[in-house]
This record gives sequence, structure tokens and C-alpha cells, in this order.
Amino acid sequence: MKPHYDIVYLTNTPSFYKINLCNEVAKQKSLLLVFYGYGDEAVNTALKDTKEYNFDYTFLWEGNSAKRNKFSCFIKLVKLLRKISYNKLLFSGWFVPEYSIYAFLSPKRKNCMLCESTIYESNISGVRGFIKRAIINRCSTALPSGIAHKEIFDAMGFKGDIHITGGVGIFHKPERVVEIDKTLKEIKYLYVGRLIECKNLRFLIERFNENGKPLTIVGKGELEPKLKGLAKENITFKGFIENDKLPEVYKAHDVFILPSRTETWGLVVEEAIYWGLPVITSDRVGCSNEMVISPKTGITFELDNIDSFNSAINNIEQNYKQYRDNAIAFDFEKRDKKQIMCFTNL
Repeated sequence: MKPHYDIVYLTNTPSFYKINLCNEVAKQKSLLLVFYGYGDEAVNTALKDTKEYNFDYTFLWEGNSAKRNKFSCFIKLVKLLRKISYNKLLFSGWFVPEYSIYAFLSPKRKNCMLCESTIYESNISGVRGFIKRAIINRCSTALPSGIAHKEIFDAMGFKGDIHITGGVGIFHKPERVVEIDKTLKEIKYLYVGRLIECKNLRFLIERFNENGKPLTIVGKGELEPKLKGLAKENITFKGFIENDKLPEVYKAHDVFILPSRTETWGLVVEEAIYWGLPVITSDRVGCSNEMVISPKTGITFELDNIDSFNSAINNIEQNYKQYRDNAIAFDFEKRDKKQIMCFTNL
């Protein structure tokens, strides 16, 4: 008899937040994760045989995913799925050729599309749009992360079931103690992330050069020398900080800012809210609707609009207690349960 799974999840690399989510899903459903290697597209977790997981997993390619042989991975995938049976086959988007081709070999009723891309960075016209539409239409169910992700399916006329998950995984949540009534002499702003072009850090630094407010930048990246040369004395660079030390960084600041030109979700926004920080995001950050606008944990500004950004700063400072109270009150347990249920209800 073939091994049977409720869900076979075809995904990219083993990120920690994805592993946490799948561990919870696998408490209720039998789950097999299929990876195509390790890579830079997420913060990878090294999967080890010595650790207990609630799910099974396999790699189509050992090592750097960017150097994988796609034909070899496809052949391995075909052989793997012929050896097992499954109720649902979950595709993590349409950007992996090996997976996308298999969508035409697996029954449509079993195919599900998990979407972590937003309408902002997704090309839905021309040849690329035609290919995406063809792959999406091979699925009976879609699991977009949020409203900005669902708009892709709406724009492409998807006729199947759509269930918004409200997240991209479950991040680590250490026991927290947050100061309810925080007395502020001066609001300290924080950015955490890579120092790369799509994060729009030149715009952020230029605005803080103008307003003179304290800003801390945590992270490393190719733009670090240029950004340091651009920044005035009110802006501090802390370099890379390990995840287990970031809680102290969040607690030492008052407002989190993510000004990205493109951001499929923004897990750092969730982390900042967990530690009680109101947030300011550009309107191109994927989680803005679910994590900022709806729960009123902060403000969203129009990308590259100086007046909109300055208005967001003024708003957050004038209504700081309201936004901080909402951040502290955000129900992560409820949100995580919703994500898990979207998978288990497949």
C-alpha cells in the first residue's frame, strides 16, 4: 500500500515560520513537505534528523537552491508523487517551474495554490500573466495570505474557493512583558531588515535627516556603506543582530517603520507589534491591511510621498497611546489559529 498524506506541500526552502505553522497543521493532518533546497529567499532553518517534527519532509535538491538542476528536481518530484497518495497538493505560488508543470499532471480537484505574492509586484498581463492564469486555473482552491494577495486571483477571474490565511507562518513568540503605560520623552524609531534597494531605505534616511528624530537601523546588506554615508548623526546603524536578541531591541524602541517599495508580507511587522510597537508601513507592504489598517496598530503611508510620510509620523506621535494599546491587544493566538484552520480545512 502506498503511503498516504492529507496534504503534500510543495514549497521552496525551510523557513522557521513555515516550519512552526506546519508543525501545528500536522497535529491534525498528515503532512509531507517537499523542499527544493536551501536558499536566500527566507530565513532558513536547518532540518535535522535528530529533531522531532510532526510532519514528514524530503528535499528534491541538497544544498543551494539557486544551483539546483530543475530537470532533475522535476523527475524526482514525479517519482515521489507516484509512490504516494494524497488528498490535496499545495503549491507555494507559481514561480517554481518543477512544481508549476506538475500542476498539469495532478487532478485539478486536488490542487491548491498558496499565494504569498501581492498584486503590487505580480505581473498579470502579457506572457507572464498568461502562464500564471493557466497555472492558477489548474487549482480548485486558493489560499492567499491577505487582501493584497487575493486581488491577484480576483484580477485573473479565479472561479475556485478562496480562503485568506491572514499570514505566512508562525514566528517564535517568547514570553513577553510589555510596559502598558509607557512614558516617553522622545519617540525612538526602528527599522529591522536587509539593507537592500527594495526596502526603500534612502527615502527613510532622507526623511529622518530632515526631521532629526532618532532612528535605529538593524541589519546588513549591499547598501550599508552608501546609507551610512547618507545618514546624519540622529541615525544609528547596529548591523546584524541575532533573532534571539531582537526582543531587547524592539523593547528599547517605540515605533517600527517598514518603508518598502515591495514586500510580499513583512514578518518583522508582526514581531514589532508582538512587542508592543505601533508601526508605520508603506502601502506596498503585503501585511498592511491585516496587521496595520484593520487592527489599527499604526499608519500606512503612500509610497515615496513625502507629505503622506510626514503625516503618518505626526499621526503616530499624536495618537501614540491608542496605537500602542492596539498593538499590545492584538490577538496572535486567534490569528495563528486562523492560519492553521485554512490548512486543516482543505
